[in-house]
Amino acid sequence: MEKSRLELTPKKIGILPLKGFALMAYASTAEPFRAANVLSGNPLYEVINIGLHNGPIASSGAGSVSPQATIKDKIKVDYLFVVAGGNPVTYENKAVFAWLGRMSRFGTRLGGVSAGPAILAKAGLMDGRRMTVHWDHAEALSEILPHLMVERTLYVIDRDRFTCAGGTAALDLMLGLISNHHGPQFASLVSDWFLRTE
Repeated sequence: MEKSRLELTPKKIGILPLKGFALMAYASTAEPFRAANVLSGNPLYEVINIGLHNGPIASSGAGSVSPQATIKDKIKVDYLFVVAGGNPVTYENKAVFAWLGRMSRFGTRLGGVSAGPAILAKAGLMDGRRMTVHWDHAEALSEILPHLMVERTLYVIDRDRFTCAGGTAALDLMLGLISNHHGPQFASLVSDWFLRTE
């Protein structure tokens, strides 16, 4: 691909995997950016895992990821994706909610994957914006926050908010972002890298 068509200043992608996140949702979020770097031959994206504390973050399965930073550090990213599992309706962590609010005020574009959109909603960051969430959580979330504009679709982009239903839907969302940044032809190459040929 011609270098002139690619932005050579890497976009910084922050991922906040919360304890109990699904590995499929995490991989579908992180891996398209790695593939974009490999296929372009340029560092188009820098992915940073962010934890609540230092130390591995356990998934709902047999794996974990290690954070390169924590929410206590000074972090500047272009996009921040909350990847969560479990029951987000019962999730209460005022430190996380406050940190997400600060990141939004600093101009970070916020996203949620699987149960992650519910975390953004509980932090008061989805008011007035269309969104989606893993379909297992849609009804319960709408019951506690009836003003939300929840849609049952793979992903929704509404201005500076990016939400998806989780699993491989995150791959669709990230390919959409890559297409916006570097064009549909390049996004198609990334899609083919994962043998996703539609």
